[in-house]
Amino acid sequence: MIKIQISDEMKAQAKIEAQKRNAHIRHHFEVGHLSSEQRDELGFWGEFACSTALGQDWKKNIREDYLTIDSYDIIVNGKRADIKTETVPVDFARKILSREIDDNRPYGRRLINKGQFDLLTKYDLVIFGLCIRDSSDFWYPLGYLETKIITDQYLPTYNRPYGGKYPFPASPVPTSLLKPFSDLLT
Repeated sequence: MIKIQISDEMKAQAKIEAQKRNAHIRHHFEVGHLSSEQRDELGFWGEFACSTALGQDWKKNIREDYLTIDSYDIIVNGKRADIKTETVPVDFARKILSREIDDNRPYGRRLINKGQFDLLTKYDLVIFGLCIRDSSDFWYPLGYLETKIITDQYLPTYNRPYGGKYPFPASPVPTSLLKPFSDLLT
């Protein structure tokens, strides 16, 4: 299992970038366990850690400004990728990381908010990763999927596969479909 330590330097830079971007970002959802600023920082942690995992200098992927929406978070093997990072409670994180999670149970799907769904056409790939909630010292890549598969097959919905509703409409990508992150290391 690949895991990348989120260094103090990455965390400090994420805070700076989140503050720079804050005036130009539209938040698409709220969660009870993270503030908007913390979610922004988490996103940068994922971008920085993913760059590191791919052997890139994470500092070179920092944008000059945030006046417009980006065209990608990172380029990998010539493809534009969006990085999605979430926090997951430790017991569910273990199941996800060991691939024992059931797609149709809680935390079995990787969610892309409906407000971000249309932006997927700008990217070739979505790379998914997680940090363990309440212990966010490491970023764990979960895998990736081509955006065309997501946009064609996983339209945003409120309906959870195991009953009930998501708190916001989201594209529910089954974890079992994710391709191995290690495939991107070639």
